[in-house]
Amino acid sequence: MEKDSTNYIMGLWKFNDKISIEQLEEVAKKWAAEDPKYLQLYIRRVSKNQFGIGFTYDISDRESKENQLAEYMDPVSDSLKRQFGNDLVGWDIASPVWIVKK
Repeated sequence: MEKDSTNYIMGLWKFNDKISIEQLEEVAKKWAAEDPKYLQLYIRRVSKNQFGIGFTYDISDRESKENQLAEYMDPVSDSLKRQFGNDLVGWDIASPVWIVKK
């Protein structure tokens, strides 16, 4: 497979059912306004009653490939844990990602 030379992190932050769609939308809008490296941000159902914030994040400008996932995840997860506590119930985040169709 031919690989796109751009490198991305893609994933989903998952929240307890006590967290409203409006709260998640507020967070996603804040991220979009503050960080142009977010290429996509969306809210979606992640289980019967839970929702999450899905994203695509551009890390193609990073020189170090070794710790790039941790460099993104650590500050974001710390911020979400401070804001939501145990209502941040999980995540599914990975890198690298190869885009097949844009």
